Formats: sequence, structure tokens, C-alpha cells
Amino acid sequence: MDKVCGHARTQVIARRDGVDYLRCLDCGQILEEEDLEQTPAFEDEEPVR
Repeated sequence: MDKVCGHARTQVIARRDGVDYLRCLDCGQILEEEDLEQTPAFEDEEPVR
């Protein structure tokens, strides 16, 4: 079974139209920087009733 790469070590390889393209130094995959950004968890909000 293959491990899932967390893309912890990256290198910027290009910038175009305000988008940074990164290469994962562990698995070699090419990504857009926004793909690595995690969405914040909204734990402070009260649940809807």
C-alpha cells in the first residue's frame, strides 16, 4: 500500500498570473500553492438550531 504524501517539503518552480507553482521535494508532484492551503476550522461558531 502506498503512503499518501503530505507535501511538507516544497520548492517554488514558477509564478504566473499571481499563482505560485510548487514541486514536492518528496514525491515530485507539481501543485498550485493554493492546493496546499488548509481551510480554517470554524470552531468558534455556535451550532445552528
